[in-house]
Amino acid sequence: MPDTPRPPAPAPQIPKLPTTLPFEDEAAKARRQGCLKWGLVGCAGASVLVIVALLFALSHMREVMGTLLEKVGDEIVAAATADVAPAEKERFRAALALFSQKAQKGLVKPETVGEWRRRAASAVADGRVTAEELRSLTMWLETSGAAPPRAPAPPKAPAK
Repeated sequence: MPDTPRPPAPAPQIPKLPTTLPFEDEAAKARRQGCLKWGLVGCAGASVLVIVALLFALSHMREVMGTLLEKVGDEIVAAATADVAPAEKERFRAALALFSQKAQKGLVKPETVGEWRRRAASAVADGRVTAEELRSLTMWLETSGAAPPRAPAPPKAPAK
């Protein structure tokens, strides 16, 4: 008689585990599920607060940027050395005020504002701003496209 192959042995079945721990009663299970629910509610509430805070910050970003630019300008003028003339300080303040206004209106590219911050930080890095540094910052503000160019000097009368 020919040998017929035997069917393979069935795989052993894994016994089904209980859904609750054997030492846990129904009251403990209910408390654990309630904790999870309140945790989810708390996370949802925190998410809503973060979203509202971000929207508020984005809506007031330009005002904050203007205030920060003014503070940096005040810091630069306060750190100016004695050789800086008051007229140079006023010219710097006027150029910075116009730059700040245009930045608040969104007419200045963020890269330009970043460049201004780098230049201002390097000028104040040593704790003092020389007349040359202030002139350099003022010229940059006037020629960066954010501030109008300086009015040309009136022509001099020919010498006789």
